[in-house]
Amino acid sequence: MKKIILLAVLCCLAGSAMAQEERGYFDKMAVGLQVGTAGLGIEMAVPVGPNLEMRAGYSFLPPFSFTKTVSVPEHPGEQGSAKGESIPVDVKATSHISDAQLLLDIFPAKDGIFRFTVGLLAGPKDVVKVTNTTRLPDDYNTFGLGIDDGEDDYSVRAVNNYISGYIGSHTLRPYAGIGLGRAIRPEKRLSFSCDLGAMFWGTPGLFAPGESIFGDWKDVRITTEAAAGKDEGLIKIAEKVVLYPMINLHLFYTIF
Repeated sequence: MKKIILLAVLCCLAGSAMAQEERGYFDKMAVGLQVGTAGLGIEMAVPVGPNLEMRAGYSFLPPFSFTKTVSVPEHPGEQGSAKGESIPVDVKATSHISDAQLLLDIFPAKDGIFRFTVGLLAGPKDVVKVTNTTRLPDDYNTFGLGIDDGEDDYSVRAVNNYISGYIGSHTLRPYAGIGLGRAIRPEKRLSFSCDLGAMFWGTPGLFAPGESIFGDWKDVRITTEAAAGKDEGLIKIAEKVVLYPMINLHLFYTIF
């Protein structure tokens, strides 16, 4: 009888241990807030076993703008050849950064708080919108900057005396980083975590709408060579910023 009772107790303990092991796979959910270089965001997290957590969310960086005065020729000339006196033109750049996120936190120790994080972010390609706030002369509505995109020749020119462009990147952006803390802790409702990493968004470029000789419009990349060096080196600087640093703080609340 004692052996039977002992066997029954062992079976119960084994069953309890198996049930406990099975828990931890999508059996809890936490919602949270995020703040950092990615901006402000909301998140949702679920456990995927003792060593993994999956997070999904959305973040946006409140837009900020700056204005720079550049010198442009009074008359652009055909295909961008400079003619006339240089005139000052104010150019305004406004950030436009937001991302949907899908991240996987990997904990080397099943009870540890140190983690590696990998994932993918998706956001608009026009991370910085650029336009002139000073009206360009009427000549800029007729003649523009000649761009050869390898297929056709395009002309980037003003429309109603304004040129609207943007600094663009890839819409899908891989992420890798490290962090401390878990989104879900069974013993607590609230949890805090932080992470440090980088988002790779490719080689940014300056784009603007261009019209082909056939009357088709599309966004074309403006290079330093096409701008005849009048961008003051800003294009080459933008092209070097292939990584965006991510330093974020997170506060999670386990809802079940």
